[in-house]
Amino acid sequence: MRKLTRRQRLSAIALSVLAACFITLDLGGGSLREAHTGVRGTLGGLYRGTDALLGPARRWLEGVPSAGTNQARIEQLRREVARLNGELAKQAADRHTEAQLAGLQRASDGSDHTLLPARVIALGPGQGFDWTVTLDVGSRGGVQAGQTVTDGAGLVGRVLQADSDSSVVLLAADPGSGVGVRDVRSGEIGVASGAGPSGFLFVPLSPTARIEVGDRLVSGPSGASSYIAGLSVGTVTAVRTSADGTVRASVRPATSPTAVDLVAVILDPGATVAGRAPLRPGR
Repeated sequence: MRKLTRRQRLSAIALSVLAACFITLDLGGGSLREAHTGVRGTLGGLYRGTDALLGPARRWLEGVPSAGTNQARIEQLRREVARLNGELAKQAADRHTEAQLAGLQRASDGSDHTLLPARVIALGPGQGFDWTVTLDVGSRGGVQAGQTVTDGAGLVGRVLQADSDSSVVLLAADPGSGVGVRDVRSGEIGVASGAGPSGFLFVPLSPTARIEVGDRLVSGPSGASSYIAGLSVGTVTAVRTSADGTVRASVRPATSPTAVDLVAVILDPGATVAGRAPLRPGR
């Protein structure tokens, strides 16, 4: 690299000094800006040369006083956006809950049962079963072991145990569980065994039963099941006949066992309820 001569070094130093003077005049304001204007007119070409070289530094220095204010404003706007997003999410959740409660009320009106709304607060294995959830209602609200749980659209499960303010529910789709069901179209009865996320596997009692894809299954028959009769269990999606003539049908659940949220316990007639108000038919 070619070294600068002594004369070139002195010229570079002089240009740097002039540039610093111009920056000082720019930042000074008032009378200094008037002086700057005069100097710029006299040394216009020289100013333009140094400004092209050192202009970015000058503009950065000019922006320094407002940098802190701008950053504070950005942070304020970010906090405001986060708050508004939180409000939108809460409103969406409230609308979803209202729709679920409306569905439960319709289910109560259509079945003449009193329903106690409950929220799923935990899930996990319990009492020898793999598919259980915990609800935020218990014996104080009239919940007892053996009661049926629904989400308004179909069967969810049954209560295994109830403490004062919480209860454990066995999901009907638990692989170790079985539901007595009736085929609405044919009238055939049988057992729908839990198949986890796949729903159920239905085997009719009669080996000659004609089960078809699209058939709807409901809990029952009345008095012969662990569940309230007439609740939708699922829809037949496939039918297979084994070599020994046994009919087996895959059933898509009416209620997804992996998406339960707001549900309701079907209370016994005359149950004493404290705390949360139940949903009664016609209200």
